[in-house]
Amino acid sequence: MNKATVKRNEKRNVILRVMLFISVLIYPIDKGYACSCSQPDPPKEALKDSSAVFSGKVIDTVDRNKNNEIQSSADPIAILFDVDKSWKGVHQKQVIVYSERSSASCGYGFSLNEKYLVYAYKDDGELRVNSCSRTAPLSGAKEDIQALGKGETQAEQVTLDLENNKGQEKTPPVNVTNNKQIYITLILLVFLIAIVIMRRRRKKQQ
Repeated sequence: MNKATVKRNEKRNVILRVMLFISVLIYPIDKGYACSCSQPDPPKEALKDSSAVFSGKVIDTVDRNKNNEIQSSADPIAILFDVDKSWKGVHQKQVIVYSERSSASCGYGFSLNEKYLVYAYKDDGELRVNSCSRTAPLSGAKEDIQALGKGETQAEQVTLDLENNKGQEKTPPVNVTNNKQIYITLILLVFLIAIVIMRRRRKKQQ
């Protein structure tokens, strides 16, 4: 094997290692591990452990990262509910909850105009819902409704705006994962280009 062939192989190996390094840094962030849930507690215990329990209809959803080139399964999706009844933690006619984009990150897939029984927990001042809770379509939650009892009908009228999050104390958390991924990719691409340029210069000098 001559020197030229050896150099080509070395160059190819360097490029492959750099590309492998890029893929290891980027893809695990988005893909991660599949969501794993234990058996949910019975309705009354779930009520006790939840920050809010209510039934209502999904009237709007907002995915603030839907137009980003790089997305994460854990991106927060905002869901606006028109509340029918409340058993805990909800005292107005509309409420916003958040869930992860994908079931891979334990996100719950709410559908627009569908009714649900929602078990939510409070995290950093926001109500969050995941697929590991007893949250379910209202039509399939008869056992829970019977165990929870009558519930309270909400009379306090309030109109919330998902785009601007009016009526809520906080806006959805800014997802910085995408920016980090872009910076890492750019740095590694610059590094790769620098290696190629250096090897070409060495070849010319020989």
